[in-house]
Amino acid sequence: MKNYIFLLFILVPLTSCSSDNLSNSKAENLISDCLKLNPEQRTSHITIGKATFRNNENDQKLLAKYLKLSDDGYLELKLVKTITKGWNKGAKEYSINLKEKALEYMEEVPEISGNAIAKAFNYEVSEVLEVHEMPSVNTATVKVNYKASNITPFAILSRKDPSDFWVKKLTFTKTSNGWKYCDNF
Repeated sequence: MKNYIFLLFILVPLTSCSSDNLSNSKAENLISDCLKLNPEQRTSHITIGKATFRNNENDQKLLAKYLKLSDDGYLELKLVKTITKGWNKGAKEYSINLKEKALEYMEEVPEISGNAIAKAFNYEVSEVLEVHEMPSVNTATVKVNYKASNITPFAILSRKDPSDFWVKKLTFTKTSNGWKYCDNF
């Protein structure tokens, strides 16, 4: 009987204490909670009004993307003129307008002409690659692999390719209430 009581005094404190270590799953949950409040979102810029596309490779690639968005019903492209003289010979000037279908993806739309800003995609946690705790300063460095989600048709205009993974190092802080990544938790 004394042995059972002795074992009980030893095992209860050991099993009731939770680990203060930052695990990969705990880090992933904290990051995901923060991303729900402040999404990591990428945007694209779209020229509205008149735009000139020259015969260089970059302009032709951009024109192809605009034509795809036009074919999909998001933009209205009208050829205004083809430039036949001068240093810009062969360039084409288009009138570009947003269609009703595109408005749900827009964050900013100019009243007459200028650059519209469209949502391209959001990032979400794919996996936590590593957690490196530094107990002496109550911090941890977490290496996270993000992947794109909620990809919109305007992602083709984004500087970042949504099919590429994005690896980032984040710093977590250990407080008396546990590990923190963003201030709201």
